[in-house]
Amino acid sequence: MRERETLLQNYPTLMSLFDDEDLDERRYFVVVDPNVEEEADEADVIDPTEYNWMIYLPERIAEAFGEELFAKIPQELAKVEAFEDFFDAEEDLYGVQCDLDEERIAAHVLEVLETLAREKKEGEA
Repeated sequence: MRERETLLQNYPTLMSLFDDEDLDERRYFVVVDPNVEEEADEADVIDPTEYNWMIYLPERIAEAFGEELFAKIPQELAKVEAFEDFFDAEEDLYGVQCDLDEERIAAHVLEVLETLAREKKEGEA
């Protein structure tokens, strides 16, 4: 429950897009995993030697944002100065190269989502 309170406090507009109170963990909104070479295979679209982190956005984000706004997410993530390099691998999967940990990367992604959620709410007003 504590993580939900933190999400509500830090990302109120993003959280307001979802009615489900069971969405109480960051992983319901963004998944950040290390891109480890030992786990990679030739079919992987994100080269671990070029991008040390993978970011995945669950389908609920696309559904809540709509196609047009969801398409803006990679453009906005590419502007995050902390990401030394950014790769838009698929519509919901991205690679980043940076020296940040999982928590800080997720915070940057959630900040982008919060900004775009505000844009969505303003467009509906």
